[in-house]
Amino acid sequence: MEPVHWNCTIAHGITAFSYFGIPTVIGVFFAKTKATIPSKFWLAFFLSGGFVLLCGFHHLLAIFEPYMSVSLLHLGVLDVMAVISLAALLYLMPTAYRILGAIAKYQEDTRELQRSQQLQQLFLDHGPFAAYIKDEQSRILYYNQEIQSRFSVDPQEWVGKTDSEVLPDPEEGRRVMENDQVVLKTLQPLKLIEEAKVPGNDHPCYWLSFKFPFRDYATSAYRIGGISIDITESIEAQRSLTDLNRQLEEKTLELEAKKRELIYLSDMADMLYSCESEDEVYQVVALTCSKLFPKMSGCICIIANSKNYVQMNSIWGDEKTSKEIFSQSECWALRRGKLNLLSPLKSGLICSHFIQPVSGAHLCIPLLGQGEVVGILHIYDLVQISPEEQEITEIIARTLAIALNNLSIKQRLTHDSLRDGMTQLFNQSYMQNITEQRLAEADRSGEPLGVIFLDIDNFKYYNSRYGHLTANIVLKGLAKLLLKSIRSFDIACRWGGEEFVIVMPNMTMEALRKRVEELRLDVERMQLKDGDQILESITASFGIAVSEPGMTVKDLLNQANQAMLDAKRRGKNRVMEYANTSN
Repeated sequence: MEPVHWNCTIAHGITAFSYFGIPTVIGVFFAKTKATIPSKFWLAFFLSGGFVLLCGFHHLLAIFEPYMSVSLLHLGVLDVMAVISLAALLYLMPTAYRILGAIAKYQEDTRELQRSQQLQQLFLDHGPFAAYIKDEQSRILYYNQEIQSRFSVDPQEWVGKTDSEVLPDPEEGRRVMENDQVVLKTLQPLKLIEEAKVPGNDHPCYWLSFKFPFRDYATSAYRIGGISIDITESIEAQRSLTDLNRQLEEKTLELEAKKRELIYLSDMADMLYSCESEDEVYQVVALTCSKLFPKMSGCICIIANSKNYVQMNSIWGDEKTSKEIFSQSECWALRRGKLNLLSPLKSGLICSHFIQPVSGAHLCIPLLGQGEVVGILHIYDLVQISPEEQEITEIIARTLAIALNNLSIKQRLTHDSLRDGMTQLFNQSYMQNITEQRLAEADRSGEPLGVIFLDIDNFKYYNSRYGHLTANIVLKGLAKLLLKSIRSFDIACRWGGEEFVIVMPNMTMEALRKRVEELRLDVERMQLKDGDQILESITASFGIAVSEPGMTVKDLLNQANQAMLDAKRRGKNRVMEYANTSN
């Protein structure tokens, strides 16, 4: 029996050691892993632990079973173990389902976590963005498939390298690493736009990057996480939009400038239409040019009536670049009848009328009026005359030439409408209008207005003797004599046929009678010729009248006419003043 006894003793010892070792190992495991037991399983855990320990005591005491006292202790342990075992069984029976459910839930949570991690990995790997993780030295620890695809690299090719080592442009990589260090120093997320080229594309790509720090709990070291989205198309679209806006602003400014130019040119045309003299025309054009070309200088030069020289009639700007008087041959535009442009960018002919030394840009445009050149429009700029400015200048030159031509026609028509065609004296209509003005001035000033009415004596006889053509010579000769004899502000006109009227302001009756008597003698002594033929002298009868306050033009002319008729009745070739017979 001795081997059996030792066999039982050894078996009970090993079993007891195992029962005591199991809770010890579990306790060490919980201490090492810092794992915790849910509170709802504490009682089951302690009951199970107590059962295991009591089982260990049971087998330990079984070794000493031959001793009575130990056997009684063994019996007590068995009783307690029986109670605890039954309590653990009774408690574990309803709790078993909960434990199994917790284990199933744990397994399900583990699978869900694995699926979530797989989804996260798929999201990072297959997302349309560049995702990466770097260590504290900006060495790459992970990068997704987007980076692999965009930069044509293998999954492990960049691991352990920095951006300056892997990016095509090391300088761009250095800037990216500087941004990484900012994240590590501040431990704050960073949002910025980074520039990095990709292989096969010479143009830079722009990335909207989100960098953030996080701690790796396995090593307690900080890591840099980043997500970058390619926004090159957006940047290019924004730049295109910016360029379009800039071009639109430039076009708007150009349109505003064109609008101002059109307004200035339109105003110039309106003012030129209202000009009454060439001086006014030149002033209007000079004013318009100073507005259109504020940084330029210029002048208007017109060919004299004698055609012997060209004279400057108007000037504007700060620089005087042309002579005031020069010959036509000194200007290439006048000689050729075409514009002449001289500029630093376009070599041209230098006109001799330019003031030396010649610098900057000069433009001479001929003024064509009624088919012939009448002058030039000359502009000067320190730097350059643009094609647009040249075009505007040509428009101004054409408009100026048309204005001068229209003014000439207008003056000629005005002259023809106011003058008698044969004698070139004022006609009856103009005389009545101007006499009304002079009479109003006489009333305001209190000075008398004298009127002379004269008629050639025996003019019908002259017509029948010499003929109408020769009689016209007499009328023209008398007209020249009247113009020569009167003052510059006196007005002589042909009333009709052989009748003439002279209006003399500021003339008393006595002074008027004396002056008209001298004129009568001049008419009588006037020599007339038709070629070599000496014509018979003529005489004239004169009637004079002087205005009174409140008198009308009609009354004043009637008085002078009645006095002239009275001179006819009294023998002709005499001067008669108006006598008021009603008094």
